[in-house]
Amino acid sequence: MAEKTLFEQLLETAISLEDKVAAPHREEMKLLIKDLHEAKTTLFIRTAEAKPMIERCWRAVEAMKAAQVGSQEAEDGFDDFEGAVSKLRNTILVRTQRAT
Repeated sequence: MAEKTLFEQLLETAISLEDKVAAPHREEMKLLIKDLHEAKTTLFIRTAEAKPMIERCWRAVEAMKAAQVGSQEAEDGFDDFEGAVSKLRNTILVRTQRAT
């Protein structure tokens, strides 16, 4: 079996954390994961330009995974994850608009 890409690992880890984030963020986490699922189908995530954004998302989910639920570290990790996914999503939108 082929080794998983960083993006596939990111998506898998984010999904595993969906029920572990603090209650106020659970719905937003589901939406962020949905955004990642949608990003998976774009060619953009396979470009060099996407790599730092995917790495930023990865670092954020790793911080969330290591933190105690409801702790400041978990909150900071969630905020970083939200910002990273938003940046990725917005970049994909801009590139798609340019292409049409």
